[in-house]
Amino acid sequence: MKYQRLVTVVTTDPDYCFAGRIEDADGCELKCTDGRPVAHEYPRDPFSVKVNLDRDFRGVKLPSLIGNTRSLLMLHREVVDLFEKELDLGEHERLPFSLVNHKGRTHSKDYVFLNPLGAVDIAAASSDFLRYPSGGIYGCKAWVLVAAKLKGLPDIVRPNERCRPTTWSASVCSRWLQSTS
Repeated sequence: MKYQRLVTVVTTDPDYCFAGRIEDADGCELKCTDGRPVAHEYPRDPFSVKVNLDRDFRGVKLPSLIGNTRSLLMLHREVVDLFEKELDLGEHERLPFSLVNHKGRTHSKDYVFLNPLGAVDIAAASSDFLRYPSGGIYGCKAWVLVAAKLKGLPDIVRPNERCRPTTWSASVCSRWLQSTS
């Protein structure tokens, strides 16, 4: 099966909203990008988690996937419903939140964080990794997946490498395109 890297920092239409600051009811920033479960830390009132629209992007139109700089999967709940019904998402969490507009008002409560749990080793060792002087990896120039490591994996996986964009199977891409056409 073919896989594609998902880049969440791109928006194709300036009218679409783009996520900025993310806070829970206690003012703490939510972190669900490394494959660890966070539902046990989630507030009792999930809509107290607020995703504020970025002030540098004036768009308010609601897309299926809300763009953001944190590689978070912020998807419309109907998209996640469809994915859960028709694809193999593997173990995951679905965490609702409130989307807050530029005026501080609730813009939508129809979105969820899709948090694929676990991280898998699917990238090839490469000289294209960006390394700290100590040798640790902080990014990569090229993303090379090893086909043998992808066999039997769910349709959405989170690579365990430091440069960890979520990776989608061709099934996810084609199903998404069918649902939006």
